[in-house]
Amino acid sequence: MTRIARVAGAGIAGLAVATALGRRGWRVVVYERAPQLREIGAGITLGPDGIEVLERLGALTETIADAAKVGYWYMQDEQGRNVQAQHVTREMYCCHRRSLHRALVNTARAAGAEIHTRTPVAGVLGDALLVGDVPVAVPADLIVGADGVGSRVRRSLATAGLGVRLVDLNVSGARYVIPRRATEWLTDQPEWLRDSRRVGVLPLGGDDIAVWLSCRRDDSESRTDPLEREHWLATFPEARDVIERAPDRPDWRDLVEIRCSRWSAGNAVLVGDSAFAMASNLGQGALSALRAALELSEEVADSLDIPSALTRWERRVRPLIDYNQSWSHRYNAIATRWPGRLYPLRSALYRRLDRIEELNHRFAGV
Repeated sequence: MTRIARVAGAGIAGLAVATALGRRGWRVVVYERAPQLREIGAGITLGPDGIEVLERLGALTETIADAAKVGYWYMQDEQGRNVQAQHVTREMYCCHRRSLHRALVNTARAAGAEIHTRTPVAGVLGDALLVGDVPVAVPADLIVGADGVGSRVRRSLATAGLGVRLVDLNVSGARYVIPRRATEWLTDQPEWLRDSRRVGVLPLGGDDIAVWLSCRRDDSESRTDPLEREHWLATFPEARDVIERAPDRPDWRDLVEIRCSRWSAGNAVLVGDSAFAMASNLGQGALSALRAALELSEEVADSLDIPSALTRWERRVRPLIDYNQSWSHRYNAIATRWPGRLYPLRSALYRRLDRIEELNHRFAGV
């Protein structure tokens, strides 16, 4: 008898689960509240772990078809000095987030998944997912909450005793894609840090680059709508070309961390941002979601006891996810909470971190 998984959310985590379970013979139904399938964001960096997961899902070739291979990344401080810099010695790609999302949509559908748009999810009731504008309980062998930071699935599990803590990072970010004018960012991935503000560039395939701006949410000079372009230009003269072409009305998004006491209850499980949203400093959010989704699918695929399988899965993958979230939090704190009079010490700390072999291996493609 074919077993049924119902997935809330057609983002990266939900589509990865749908692909992996569909390939293992499950019937998978994905519910997305938006009117159309789309991915929010600009660029994403794929290191060896993300590359491996996408290859196993059959989504790698399409994802990196218009990607750029990263050769060198660096971060400069207030004095214009490189405080972290590495030549990338393993495979690492920068690609459009839309390319990754489109590839996962295609692999999920190829695996037989049904994807319904304009279909909100209200939560979980027993062994059923509550679906639709007027919620209807649809039973499932497995319920996956991949519905993001504001997860309705998580909210309903919290009322059943799952502990949830939202950590306000006091950080806002804006991302956009623009055409490349010069050749200097064909393979380089630069980042500039000034006070608690940051600007970064991701080289994409073809003639595009992705740009991101980051500042404290309470930085009233920087987090403005419309954008105070002259303020950013004065702070980051090295990034003049990309700041001049920033949108007048940036889509500022406030960042939070999600920390859950556990990720499952009964036959329902949380994955991706709904379970472990993290600071974006190390670019590990989507990659952690991909790894967790694949491992989840493989753990439950042939299990006759779904709750036990979910417990085993969390025990196995949580140390890695917690590690990524913890280091992302530390890097965010260094960038945004450091006292101004001690910025030289901050630069020295970045240089020290740059020499830690384990961090380079996990996060830097070195």
